[in-house]
Amino acid sequence: PSVGTLGCTSVICSDKTGTLTTNQMSVCRMFIVDRVEGDSCCLNEFTVSGSTYAPVGDIYRDDKPVKCCMYDGLIELATICALCNDSSLDFNETKGVYEKVGEATETALTCLVEKMNVFDTDLKGLSKIERANACNSVIKQLMRKEFTLEFSRDRKSMSVYCTPNKPSRTAMTKMFVKGAPEGVIDRCTHFRAGNMKVPLTPGIKQKIMSVIREWGSGKDTLRCLALATHDNPMRKEEMKLEDSASFITYEVGLMSGRCFHHLES
Repeated sequence: PSVGTLGCTSVICSDKTGTLTTNQMSVCRMFIVDRVEGDSCCLNEFTVSGSTYAPVGDIYRDDKPVKCCMYDGLIELATICALCNDSSLDFNETKGVYEKVGEATETALTCLVEKMNVFDTDLKGLSKIERANACNSVIKQLMRKEFTLEFSRDRKSMSVYCTPNKPSRTAMTKMFVKGAPEGVIDRCTHFRAGNMKVPLTPGIKQKIMSVIREWGSGKDTLRCLALATHDNPMRKEEMKLEDSASFITYEVGLMSGRCFHHLES
């Protein structure tokens, strides 16, 4: 029936990811919650330069470059991106370009971590091969991924259970989650504003979701992901890891306050 409405259409063009584009994903915008304002909140919005898999680019706020190590929210964002991820970057010496190892979306996050350099790692003198995953490696030296709760369609998210390599009062076991914003944020009870843990009220949730909808419906129709943390996850011995239907029950009581958008180039 739908074909009948086309009338005298003579040519139909269709596209799938990568045919009319270079099939490279990059993060172009992101935000973290800065502070609470009544029943709403103020966001710190950032743009990211660079649209290939090369680990080169800058982070901007209000069109001015920023040092990501100055924002607690960006440090946590980069930590989640590095650990809740199975991809890596590889420098192809024959072609002279950086390429993805793994899924395009996850590689975009890996590349973002390199651009952010949240621990101000000295990158001078590194070869292009060494530079590919230098900043991700620093984060992975701090925490160890114990296991992954794989993505499923019902919860539209995936998560990783991580323990610190050097446990302390401030470095504890955490679960990091990434997925579709509506699903992840619905399971959040709090959000991170700066370095504070704040209850997620309906007004604040509405503010966050309105920005996500705005960015996702613009001229670029950007793909959006939300990140969240569980500061006190269940002990792994208490989880039924063989039962994927129970995964969603482990991803509740989360804390969010950071989202980013991908652009395909």
